Amino acid sequence: MLLAGLGAYLLRPAPTLDAGRLDAALPTQHDLHGFVPYDGLTGSLKVPPANKKGRAVLSGHRLAAQCRKWRADGDGWACRQVHGVGMVVLERSQNVFFRVLSNVLAYDGEGAAEDGWDGLVADIRRKTADNEDIHERPAELGDESRAFKGAGVTVLAIRTGTVVVEATVWDGDGTVTRADQDAMVEKWPALQLSKIGEQL
Repeated sequence: MLLAGLGAYLLRPAPTLDAGRLDAALPTQHDLHGFVPYDGLTGSLKVPPANKKGRAVLSGHRLAAQCRKWRADGDGWACRQVHGVGMVVLERSQNVFFRVLSNVLAYDGEGAAEDGWDGLVADIRRKTADNEDIHERPAELGDESRAFKGAGVTVLAIRTGTVVVEATVWDGDGTVTRADQDAMVEKWPALQLSKIGEQL
């Protein structure tokens, strides 16, 4: 009986996020004081045209249609066994050039998520290869993560279980203090991972 129970546990698929849980896992302005929705800041993946106030949740036919566009852009790494994608952008209401972004990709299993994370890291490296100001380091978040930091921008690639996150903090005009930037680089991914954890 014990062995049968263990076998059932081992065969049980790792939890991931369906569309409803994915939507609930995206931070809102209520989670980040002083920030409001913003329609426009692009990370590794182009934002779908149907996003509402900087927020989109893709699954089913909408996800399949968007994946065709991402593949055409060379971003097919995101779509292999992906179950759903959520995207959100917020900006500081008193400084519209200080923005945060999350792309959250939920996969059908941890193996697929590991491949997705590898693809995200490779994509960020490719897109920043010509920028000598960008420095890569371990980020010590989730199950595996890397941080890419440059002047006014930090991009984090994180995997937690079956979910991959691209979290970005961006200061577009250099008016945000280094202390505020560093604080947000800590706060934003921690908030995103906490909300994902609540839904898994």
